[in-house]
Amino acid sequence: MKINRITFLLPLLVISLSCSINLYAQEKPHILCNANHLTEPQEVRANEIQPPELVMDILDIRQGMTVGEVGSGHGRLTVHLAARVGEKGKIYANDIDPAAINYLKTRCQRQGLKTIETILSHSDNACFPENTLDLVVMAYVYHHVDNPVPLLKSLQSSLKPWGLVALAEPKPEHVETGAKKLTQSSVSAEAVAAGFTLDVIIEDQFQSDNIFILRPSVPDVPESHDRQQVRALWLDYLDWTKNPQGGVSLRDYAINLDKKGVPSPEVRRRLQIIRSQFTEQPEGIEMIYDPIYGKPLTGDLEKDGFKATPNAFLVEAVKSIKTNGKALDVGAGMGRNAIHLASLGWDVTGIDLSAQGLAVMQANAEKEGLKVRTIKTSYLDFDFGRQEWDLVAMILSWTPVEEPEFLTRLKESIRPGGYIIFEHVIQRSENPFPQGVHAIVPGELREMFNDFEILIYREMDDYGDWGGPPTPHVRMVARKSADTAE
Repeated sequence: MKINRITFLLPLLVISLSCSINLYAQEKPHILCNANHLTEPQEVRANEIQPPELVMDILDIRQGMTVGEVGSGHGRLTVHLAARVGEKGKIYANDIDPAAINYLKTRCQRQGLKTIETILSHSDNACFPENTLDLVVMAYVYHHVDNPVPLLKSLQSSLKPWGLVALAEPKPEHVETGAKKLTQSSVSAEAVAAGFTLDVIIEDQFQSDNIFILRPSVPDVPESHDRQQVRALWLDYLDWTKNPQGGVSLRDYAINLDKKGVPSPEVRRRLQIIRSQFTEQPEGIEMIYDPIYGKPLTGDLEKDGFKATPNAFLVEAVKSIKTNGKALDVGAGMGRNAIHLASLGWDVTGIDLSAQGLAVMQANAEKEGLKVRTIKTSYLDFDFGRQEWDLVAMILSWTPVEEPEFLTRLKESIRPGGYIIFEHVIQRSENPFPQGVHAIVPGELREMFNDFEILIYREMDDYGDWGGPPTPHVRMVARKSADTAE
């Protein structure tokens, strides 16, 4: 599943929608139900293009949930929502057309669906009950709404603290004549005007459609930037996941906070912080990558989610280094680059937070008759040493090189005459990478290493090792002066 917000970070999806769609819950199997009997003949084609079961799986719709559907029409999606949430759930289905509402009422009676409540709404007001909905869905509706901001605003009060809005709509090239073409910028602007944030766009699950996920905006307050307070909130979440009564899903965690009487704005603030910490806190990074690295590799980029072969730039760059010695692979993962360096005679140490990845690295090295040293650690906790390494490889590592203290530690660890091979993504103005990725500002890396001899420096849009469309990348090989005194 490709998320537009984090194009190359497909691993975030393994705990899928990586904290966005199913709120950092582990991927779940389909909830089986006999859906065919719910579909009417005129809906078959639409359901082939946008299968209701797939929509509900992506949105993590489960039994017992309360869902609002805007513009339900004759109930193409509505009836499947009702089957999914079951007898303990509830569907509020609205439409501005009285005839459509009457048709849906009759259909519910005919199909024995008792958990659907129909609402005759207005173009600028969904008329849903307050503080009731886990999720609001629009399918093939939003691109027909001429002025969506008032409608979106009306959804705010109906959402529970963890509630989201999902828009399953045609891609611009598939929009019918006369309807709006929905883009990241247009939907984002309308969302902000209504008090929401466009969180992610799911682009590759349907040939003709995208799913936009909107989340109520959270005010920025100083407490959200206090590292100690942020760490405390993160640890509270981790403790909850370890409790027999807890779980993994942020939705369930939010329900837990709500039951404790935590005010809704504070629940939303905490959820926002915790989502961001999956790419910042060591435990969060482990939760992302351990499940990925624990799966057998197929060698297929689409199936694996990343390239299993050594990074092409590293392979190219290391050919120009005539001597070898001690090499450090920062963010080694499963060891594709570390093992390549070891095969060339380097004495390699690989560091990573994923115990699963490091275990695979050791096993693969042993199969090749090679030796690599592995250390489970974070970048901040690892002792890089002084004049320790002849080569440091940093390939798509989420390292805080923009922080002066870390950059100094890194440079001091490289021996005089030693090298750094670096590849990472460049930050974008649209769809920016999350803070924890530490994407590079254009031109920034060259300036950071202006005291090194820069042998190769490239900034370009290119396909990355984690799949997805071309993404801005920076690639650099730099050499520390041989006469550097420290």
